[in-house]
Amino acid sequence: MDNTEFDYLIDALKSLPGVGKKQAERIAHFLIKKDDQYIREFVDRITHAKQKIKICSICNNYCMGEICDICSNPDRDETKLCIVSSQEDLQKVESTNSYSGRYYILNGELDVKNKTVLNQLVVQKMMEILKKGKVKEVIIATNWTVNGEATAAFIKKIINTVCDAEVYRIALGLPINSALDYADNLTLKYAIKNKTKY
Repeated sequence: MDNTEFDYLIDALKSLPGVGKKQAERIAHFLIKKDDQYIREFVDRITHAKQKIKICSICNNYCMGEICDICSNPDRDETKLCIVSSQEDLQKVESTNSYSGRYYILNGELDVKNKTVLNQLVVQKMMEILKKGKVKEVIIATNWTVNGEATAAFIKKIINTVCDAEVYRIALGLPINSALDYADNLTLKYAIKNKTKY
């Protein structure tokens, strides 16, 4: 049997975050055994999501229109801004029901080892938000990793140059070298409530 196409599928699945070779092989076997209707519906859902889900023009969150539900909500405190690395981190913070301000998503972090910087357009958009002067408190909620810490330090410098907002770093409850995505809601809730000035 020629395994070229099967290996090609495995390589594609390995490109997904958190999927290693063994997991990719299991998923590939699972998909190949499914009938054509299942595969069509599966692909249709991915295609539909990719076509319909857009990026918020203000905070970079996922949305169905131009602005996400959080940015368009008048009840959110626009004097508070929580800066996170990803849409997943935003959802993790939101799920604690302990934060009522707005967000800004960096779409990544600095990569210290590979010397990769943040997207300059994303940074510029964040600066424009801060320059408006409405934000009085910023919580930097990047991960407690080398890259997350480097990103937090970089963001703090930017904030200090464009506005006089109080800057806090998400703190208590998250151990060093931990990612927000793996924190339980209670831990993250206390980390937000016990933020420290940065």
